[in-house]
Amino acid sequence: MENEIQILRDFVGGKISEKDFEQQLYTNKDLEKLLSDPKPNWRGTYLQDTTPFLSLAEQNYKSVSGKLNAQGTVSLFLTKTGIEVTPSAKYSDEYDLLLGTSPKYINAGTEFIEKYILPKDKTLSKTEQKQYIKQRYAELFKYQTKPPKWIQNPDWLIKNDKPLFFLGQIEIKNSDLFHDAGWVYLFVDQETKTIESIKQFY
Repeated sequence: MENEIQILRDFVGGKISEKDFEQQLYTNKDLEKLLSDPKPNWRGTYLQDTTPFLSLAEQNYKSVSGKLNAQGTVSLFLTKTGIEVTPSAKYSDEYDLLLGTSPKYINAGTEFIEKYILPKDKTLSKTEQKQYIKQRYAELFKYQTKPPKWIQNPDWLIKNDKPLFFLGQIEIKNSDLFHDAGWVYLFVDQETKTIESIKQFY
């Protein structure tokens, strides 16, 4: 199993790509056997009801979050089996860029961000990537005068992978219709011109 352990170490350390690792995962029967071994005690971890192999097989290796999750699972497996490894910062840096550049008033999921926000040009510097991402958010998430000021978690409406236009928000205060105070957030579907709303209460 030395070869398989080295594959795991190389993936965590960034010496082999996620594409090569995924291929090994599905074609290397010894690797599958190693990662399916019931001996390590996974109680108290997110692997307690599954196996490292099944967890890794479920990941999307084209997704930033999927790659980071896979690296974390392999790191946990190696640690549990007494093997020290230093994880590459590659996947965590990608994930931080993914979430760290998102405006606080937007809650787009990672799949949407990867598909429509992140630059496809991998030769861009970090500064250029951040500028591109900022520009894409401005192009896709448009508002009348100010972005929404949420009182709970951001809930910007997205339909058919298209963010709706934010028109504004109306305060709910001392209303006979609602028990609590809060805000109504108005969005416009730019194609149908219909107005949709989100309510949040304190």
